[in-house]
Amino acid sequence: MLSWNQIALLIAPWLLVATTYLVYQLLERRFGKKRSYLGGFLFYWILWCMLFPLALLGPQTLVQLFRCAPSPFGHPWWLGAFCLIAPPLVAFVFLFPTAMRKASVKLMLVSALLAIVNGPLEEVLWRGAYLTLFPGQFWLALLYPSVGFALWHLAPMSIVPPAVGGRGGKAALVAEVCFLGFLWAWVANNTGVILWTAIAHILIDFSALGWDVLFTGNQSISAPTGPRRKAQP
Repeated sequence: MLSWNQIALLIAPWLLVATTYLVYQLLERRFGKKRSYLGGFLFYWILWCMLFPLALLGPQTLVQLFRCAPSPFGHPWWLGAFCLIAPPLVAFVFLFPTAMRKASVKLMLVSALLAIVNGPLEEVLWRGAYLTLFPGQFWLALLYPSVGFALWHLAPMSIVPPAVGGRGGKAALVAEVCFLGFLWAWVANNTGVILWTAIAHILIDFSALGWDVLFTGNQSISAPTGPRRKAQP
C-alpha cells in the first residue's frame, strides 16, 4: 500500500506542470518575457524543488542524497560513466563553441550561477525524491519521473519557444530531456545519491548558455536543461 508521501509524489508532476504553466502565463501578461521567464523558474525552484521535497523527505535525507558514494558510476561502471560523461562531453564539444560566439561575459556568469542553482535543485526533486520513496522500482523511480521531468519543460516553453533544429520543436526537446533524465535516474538509483548527476546537470545547463532571454529578449531559446541548438530554417 502506498504511503501519503508516495501518493503526493506521484501526483506532483501533473500539478507541477499545471501550476508552473499558469504562473508563466500570468507573469508574462504582467511583466513580459524577460522577467516572467526567470520568475517562473523562481516559483518552480522554491515551491517544487525545495519546499516540496523538504516536506516529503526532511532535511537530513536531502543532505544524505549529496554524500559521496563509493562508486560514482554504479554497476556496471562503464554504463554509469557513459550516462554521466557522454552528454556533457557532447554538449561542450559540439554546442558550447557555437553558443560562445554570441556570449558576453555577463551571460556566461549568469548562466554559470543559474546552472549551479537549477541543476542540484532539479536533481533533488526528479531523482532524489523518487529514488528515496520508490527504491529499486523501475517504473516509479526511473521512468515515471523522467517523463515528468521532460513534460515540465513545456511550461517555460509556453512563453519562450525552444531554439532546436529541425521540425521536432518542442516535442524533440521534450524527448531529449526525457532520455537525459532517464540516464541520470539510472545512475542515481544505482548509486543511491544525486551528487554526480547534479554535477552533470550543471555542466549540461551551462553548456547551452541558454539564459540570453534575460538580456536580449530572444524569442527562441532552449530551457536550461538540455543543450540549445541553432535553429534551422
